[in-house]
Amino acid sequence: MTIAEDVESGVAPEVPVLAMPPRPARPLSTWEIIKTRGTNSLALCDDTLFDEPFVERRLLGHRIFVVSDPAGIRHVLIDNFENYLKHGLKRRPIAPGLGTGMLINDGEVWRRHRTLINPILDYRATLPDLPMLVRWTEVLAQHLATLPRGEEIDIGHALSLLITVSVGHVFAGAAEAVQPMIARMAKFPGRRRLSDFLPIPNALRPRTLQIRAEAQQWHPLLDRLIAERRSPRYDGGQDLLWRLVHARSKDGDRLSDAEIRDEALTLALGGIETTLRPMCWVWYLLAMHPSAEARLHAELDEMLDGRAPAVEDLAKLTYLRQVVDETMRLYPPVPVMLRTVAKDDAICGHPVRHGSTIVIAPWIIHRHRRLWRDPDCFDPERFAPDRIASRSRYAYLPFAVGPRACIAAPLAMMQIHIAVAMLAQRFRFRLVPGHPIEPVGWTTLRPGRGIRVTVEKR
Repeated sequence: MTIAEDVESGVAPEVPVLAMPPRPARPLSTWEIIKTRGTNSLALCDDTLFDEPFVERRLLGHRIFVVSDPAGIRHVLIDNFENYLKHGLKRRPIAPGLGTGMLINDGEVWRRHRTLINPILDYRATLPDLPMLVRWTEVLAQHLATLPRGEEIDIGHALSLLITVSVGHVFAGAAEAVQPMIARMAKFPGRRRLSDFLPIPNALRPRTLQIRAEAQQWHPLLDRLIAERRSPRYDGGQDLLWRLVHARSKDGDRLSDAEIRDEALTLALGGIETTLRPMCWVWYLLAMHPSAEARLHAELDEMLDGRAPAVEDLAKLTYLRQVVDETMRLYPPVPVMLRTVAKDDAICGHPVRHGSTIVIAPWIIHRHRRLWRDPDCFDPERFAPDRIASRSRYAYLPFAVGPRACIAAPLAMMQIHIAVAMLAQRFRFRLVPGHPIEPVGWTTLRPGRGIRVTVEKR
């Protein structure tokens, strides 16, 4: 039963209060922003931003524009995206380690890499990985089944092991040596420092050499794996590294070994977090909403009857998809996107000067009161087909949108759907009473103190 049906039936619905960081009623002062030290960008979002579609702010004389208007989002991310460059705050902390990687580059370097890599990470290219994802999810399920009744676990820790192993297999097949790299790059480059926020040259940045050295420690491993896949004697599978090695454009262009290495590290950087975080929040929201959990269980029992999903099942699990989409609306994996204006422009009639910062924040857009009804409530029915059709495409962008949308989104979504479908058939996850949960966001959105649960067999 949806909230609307409860109201019509005369039943007063219980609407859980979901985890959110403090939301200031007014814009924070410069000193208040500095005091946060970038620990949680979500806590900087004052209430005004959730009402207004276009907001201009100043920080130490610098102009910042927060764009939540769908037309403005389309203009920045699609229609004129080449004028809106990756922002230094996102680029600076990781640039010394990623070289030519797509995540930190613009212009011709980005365009060439994206053209070569897009076909090897689209939905069709990820389908051969499905049996492997099922196999490792089954391993996790067997582990969860052995836990003593009532034992508390951090659901993120359990899921991170699954995702690290499975992403490692996507990258390099059975080459287990790649898994430590995958696990470490998920946390690269560690906690942000004050210097990350300052526009100073890399040569003068205190951590530049440390960050570069940390990334370079994986170069020998990657060079060996790349050389194996270039060899005519290679008899392994067509994993992601193999596909990177053999990617060709129509005119025969291909990535060099150094470029493949940079892209492998770049993909490893986002390969775990963008999958792990939504998967954690799914179990939190289902535990908070037993009626949605029961409806999901009913769909899975009817459609799968205890078995793992096959490719043809994924499109039929409509309520599962609605639950996952609504989870990523409330807790988007990438909560904030920043762009720098290259040339003077106008967004929805508002002039923006070159050098200004554009903020497109899914955390704000997905909870914006002009775009969503009861935006802070969990309601998977928002993603029923008829309601999707009546809503702007640019009101929902968990993996961004346009030419710079997350290239690994198809793989992430497939893994999330498989894991939820398999685990929800066997278990319920119950939140540990009294454990505080607060969303913390910068590069990705995570639960600050984790999500502690107990596991119940269905």
